[in-house]
Amino acid sequence: MPALRTLIDRLTGQQRLSHTEILLSGAGVLIAITLVAFISQRFLSGLALPFVVASMGASAVLLFAVPSSPMNRPWAVAIGHLSSAIIGVTCAQQIGELLIAVPVAAAGATLVMRYLRCLHPPGGATAMLIVLGGDQIHAAGYQFVLTPVALNVLVLLCTALAIRFINLRMQKPEKQEITLHWIDELEASRPLAPHLTQADLETARTQLDTYIDVMDEELLKLLRFATHNMHQRRLGELRCRELMLPKPLCAVFDSSLDEVWGWFQQHRLTAVPVIDQAYHVIGIITLKDFIHHAAAFPQPTLELRIKALIQGASGKGKVVGQLMTSPVIAARESDKVAELLPLLDNRHIHHIPIVDANGKLTGLLSRSEIVAILDRDEKLV
Repeated sequence: MPALRTLIDRLTGQQRLSHTEILLSGAGVLIAITLVAFISQRFLSGLALPFVVASMGASAVLLFAVPSSPMNRPWAVAIGHLSSAIIGVTCAQQIGELLIAVPVAAAGATLVMRYLRCLHPPGGATAMLIVLGGDQIHAAGYQFVLTPVALNVLVLLCTALAIRFINLRMQKPEKQEITLHWIDELEASRPLAPHLTQADLETARTQLDTYIDVMDEELLKLLRFATHNMHQRRLGELRCRELMLPKPLCAVFDSSLDEVWGWFQQHRLTAVPVIDQAYHVIGIITLKDFIHHAAAFPQPTLELRIKALIQGASGKGKVVGQLMTSPVIAARESDKVAELLPLLDNRHIHHIPIVDANGKLTGLLSRSEIVAILDRDEKLV
């Protein structure tokens, strides 16, 4: 059964909603179209014209089934229908051949709505309906734009806004429980971009209980790009040399693990670059390297496992070169910090050695320093 539901989800491409949300959207369409028909009939009873434009049904479906879509904003609904109606009347009057007038009306409505930034798909149907409407609608000319199109749109929008307002007033604000988590600064720092998954989006949509007409992959990509662009804007022209830790403690291949672990404890370090005799970076050893390699030892606590790792199975102490990560990605002093953000996040890098024009180590840039800058700017906004 789960496999069948997954297959159906992939075939439909649309997320599941609660029965309550589905029934409410149906009720909203029922109320809105009923009012549109009733009010329009009262005002237009003496005219030999249809009192409801069929495309209002499509607008009602979008307004109540996809309320979060930009295509359903009042500007899009109103101007989309009215501009499309004008295009439809113009095509009906100026183009005698029906097979030409219909596609020109649909294409013209699309172009106008895109230029006016009021794209509303039912507008294309409005333009086509006018062309196909027959002699009575053609005789009405541009009056048809006002009655019934403008009247239908006015009643539909007022009804939708009223129902939306009532729903907002009836919704009770949820109590939010705030849990504080203490994060060990030696082991973790928050990501520079949100590491959201499709499961996160699905959970959020279930809580929001509304349809969003954006594919998950595109939404995730949009969030990542938007976050990186925001960070790049805040960091501006900041260069690595301005933010790096200059002349950091560094080890060589033969440095003992005991000595380096002592630096980690004494200076609360999380990473130490490893260099050769020419001061070129050949690797980096991090707290994660110690923890990862210590996991192979049977001692009951992390402290004892790291001690066993340092001493070695034979009692002979290990050296840094046996644990370090190599090769390692380095950046130049003149590089912009903002340009490193995708690299740091995509490869989950917490520290990056900084080198001069000759490739010699001059500093160490940590993710925590970048986060501190971004957090500071956030508080100032």
